[in-house]
Amino acid sequence: MLGFRFNLARASRPASLPPFDAWIGLEPRGQVVLWVAKAEMGQGVLTALPMLLAEELDVSLSQVRVQQCPIDPARYDHLTVGSNSVESLWRPLRVAGARARVSLMWAAAQRWRVSRDACRTESGSVLGPADERVAYYELLADARGLLPSIGDDVTLKSTEALGLIGRPQRRLESPGKVDGSAIYGIDVRVPGMLYAVIARCPMFGGRLRSCDDIACRSMRGVHGVFAVPPQGRDAFTRGGVAVVAADSWTAMEGRRRLKLEWDEPGSEALSTQALARDLVRNVSGPGALIAERGDMATASDQAAPVIESTYQLPFLAHATLEPMNAAVSVQPTKVEAWLATQNAEDARNAIARVLGRPSDSILVHQTLLGGGFGRRDATDFVVEAAQVAARVGKPVQLLWSREDDLRFDRYRPAAAHRIRASLDARGYPRTWLDRMSSTSIAAFLEPPGTARAAETETEGAVELAYDIPAFRMEYTAAACTTPVGWWRSVADSINAFAVESFVDELAGAAHVDPLAYRLELLAKPRRIPLRDGGSLETERLRQVLLAATRMSGWSSRPPPGHARGLACHSCRGSYVALVAEVSLQAGRAVVHRLSAAVDCGTVVNPLGAEAQVSGGLLFGTSAALYEAVAMERGCATQSNFDDYPLLRFPASPVTDVQMMPSTAPPSGVGEIAVPPVAPALANALAQLTGRRLRKLPIESQLS
Repeated sequence: MLGFRFNLARASRPASLPPFDAWIGLEPRGQVVLWVAKAEMGQGVLTALPMLLAEELDVSLSQVRVQQCPIDPARYDHLTVGSNSVESLWRPLRVAGARARVSLMWAAAQRWRVSRDACRTESGSVLGPADERVAYYELLADARGLLPSIGDDVTLKSTEALGLIGRPQRRLESPGKVDGSAIYGIDVRVPGMLYAVIARCPMFGGRLRSCDDIACRSMRGVHGVFAVPPQGRDAFTRGGVAVVAADSWTAMEGRRRLKLEWDEPGSEALSTQALARDLVRNVSGPGALIAERGDMATASDQAAPVIESTYQLPFLAHATLEPMNAAVSVQPTKVEAWLATQNAEDARNAIARVLGRPSDSILVHQTLLGGGFGRRDATDFVVEAAQVAARVGKPVQLLWSREDDLRFDRYRPAAAHRIRASLDARGYPRTWLDRMSSTSIAAFLEPPGTARAAETETEGAVELAYDIPAFRMEYTAAACTTPVGWWRSVADSINAFAVESFVDELAGAAHVDPLAYRLELLAKPRRIPLRDGGSLETERLRQVLLAATRMSGWSSRPPPGHARGLACHSCRGSYVALVAEVSLQAGRAVVHRLSAAVDCGTVVNPLGAEAQVSGGLLFGTSAALYEAVAMERGCATQSNFDDYPLLRFPASPVTDVQMMPSTAPPSGVGEIAVPPVAPALANALAQLTGRRLRKLPIESQLS
């Protein structure tokens, strides 16, 4: 075993903690075991991270076996959100591999009594000057004590010397997914395990009034029926009635036989129509100032033409392929949980709170995730499982049906933008005023009076890449009790639609090609400071715009009845431009091709990165065309894929993806493809029909 630190900045530690964050295991047959803390939800992290280690350790990827780290927040960062797994571990894992390799070379040099510079490494072995060869594993005893003396300033391979990073690699976890041996949360089986479902109040904040459970209890295989109290701000569970049974079918059928009455305070006021009116009203007047650059009064000319448009976006569900679930065993001296979670530390703490036990007494096993998209950052389903398991005293797997998953989601916020620009003589904006309103994630999650509502809502709109003399953004939070949460690319998916649709409208008003208009607005290369401490590089955005339009044949005439739309965006440190080619058939939008160019710095695994971008494009297409969660009397009206349609195979477009060459460190790629899809589709349809679509989903506006 070789220990190393993930967090290089954490040099000093309490004496009670182990000295290393993680471990590399070396086995007699040449296998290397890497313990990884990040969750695998289809983004390829269990392949990309071993590639970083293997590159500097000088072993083949086939020699690396990956295992999930035990949940220990004192040593590992388990949070898997924000497309930052590879970005955050790009240097630490490479340094770990390099330090391990150097320590083993030193050990071999001492054994052979030669200079370390006379040694080299290859495929998990150290080679000496006289053709000596010794496997890494055989040097472990000699290397003991050397590793701590090797600093973090080891020399990493140059870009030219990389042999693994940047080359397409098949996913290491794919065979298990194909043969069925891969374990997702819903696949967990524990001896003596029971199954549970919960009948929840349809309205968030409602309470159980009465429950007639006679028909349910009479079923063979039902082990228990009992009330589950709601949990407050820590978990935001609704509470309800749990049905525990010997198998999942019996539990679900038992729930169907319950006769329940709920108290529904204030639910009649919440509807999609009422919320839409509130959002539009909020953006019709001033809001709280979020950002201001330049002098709006000076830049504005009373005689200048003004263009103003309002954009509206609905609630969206996550609709992960694997619905929410959790398995928990609560015993007098031991608590174990098997979780498909993006946030194992918060999940462990949430279980500890609801059970009244110390966090370090909870053993959490991380499983594969059948989709995350931000939904599995929440802990509501985990807390419910712990509540039920504590009452039963046996291992329990709590299952959410697809109906549960859609009705009790943490939806992407509903939002509206009203953007107003005054134009110069050439038709370019001199001023840009963006008034936004949404059902804020921060306002939902944080206690009243402490919420910073705009902080989770304005990313992608508050720092524009375009050079506009005067800019102002205002924000108003919409009052709403509907639970909201993180959704793939979060606010960027909302704000890119408004910004990039409006830029296209301005280009149309100026009678300028949308590409030429954007290139002019990007002006000379600039670095724009961002709130997170990073910067937006306009030249990188320019380059992806040029690449995407070349790929798509932008300068040529599209096929008869087809039109192309353009959009670009920057988030998570990455840059994307997208051209969508669409047509109308029988009054419905048909998306034929999506051509995307992405700059996400150094691409570790091109095969994986391209797959993520293609997946993000299809994810965004589905949301833009079809998806919307409607509310009536405080309840989601959708319940399954018959009334919450997703993109199907026959309607899926061809996706062309170009990853831009770069020597910059990696940045996020899992979310970058989603934001430009909706505006690119809307802009293409505007070219086709002459009518601007300013409200999503698109299909609802075409009918």
